[in-house]
Amino acid sequence: MPPDNWLDTAEKLSRMVSIAAIPLVLGVGGWFIQRQLQDQSIKRDYVQLALTILQNPDTSKVPPEIREWAVDLLNENSPTKLNPQAIKNLKSGSVTLPSFSFVSSNALTPALKQTLEKSLEDFKKYLVNLGFTVPSETISVDIRDGTVIESEGNQGVAFWEPKTHSIRVASAFASDKVTVLRQFAHELLAPTGTAPWDFFAIESGVASYFPCSFTNHPMVGDGASDAGKSLLPPQDLRKRRGVSEIQLRQWESVQNDGSEIWGGALWQIRQLLGPERADRLIADTWHAFSFEETKGKAYVSFVNHLLANSVSIDGGKYTAQIRAIFEERGVRL
Repeated sequence: MPPDNWLDTAEKLSRMVSIAAIPLVLGVGGWFIQRQLQDQSIKRDYVQLALTILQNPDTSKVPPEIREWAVDLLNENSPTKLNPQAIKNLKSGSVTLPSFSFVSSNALTPALKQTLEKSLEDFKKYLVNLGFTVPSETISVDIRDGTVIESEGNQGVAFWEPKTHSIRVASAFASDKVTVLRQFAHELLAPTGTAPWDFFAIESGVASYFPCSFTNHPMVGDGASDAGKSLLPPQDLRKRRGVSEIQLRQWESVQNDGSEIWGGALWQIRQLLGPERADRLIADTWHAFSFEETKGKAYVSFVNHLLANSVSIDGGKYTAQIRAIFEERGVRL
């Protein structure tokens, strides 16, 4: 074959190989870029978690080994390393970091914010249908970077802001729709007076139940980032936990255990009756339930109200089964 033909053939083969390789290069390159962005997001969340730990001035609430972990993680990811004395002081708790307020710069924030605000408007309609009086103002969502945020001196993953009629949420939890909707549910359910903590345990469960029923998803927090899940493990309303696991002298337990245990009992009722009848039964019961009548017996009082209302469903067909749900969880009727 003449040399010119060889060169022509070689050039054609080179073009074909190059064209065929383009999708592979793009695919592999895209995977590496996506993986790098994901790793950066996880690293940022963990750094923010470390900052939150090291900003806490109360050393009694942060075990020494957790402070040491936070200092090591922060130092490892800092472009300018801490000096030995700074490391020693931070680990001992004699020095804390100042608080910082980060405004989210995540490119996905605008779209996520819009999605959450649309869900909140739909959730409002759902609650109105259940007899709740819902403010007419549009609710906005304020996403802040990190795993924990502050509001009026309190720390948490999300807060209802009455002055701006908005929900402020840490970016680590913003992708979990139920967490955001739950904050608005709290605004409607929480009593105006000083209620006993057993009442608040039930309220926490109801505040979790309605968003979970609305989204048809029995989990709270499973959509959070890895750092968010490390800080606040997801709650599963399908678990069969007893009310004795709620430590009524610990607010964290009242809120978190109360959410999963009482929310879980209500989810069982949903599985028994179906979403529409369960939602209506639970909403009607809550409307008629008052902490002022409980006198330290909120659990029994709430369940008795629920059982009394259930008699109207198919002539009380499910009342005994509903009673059994709570008795199995340790409510002594």
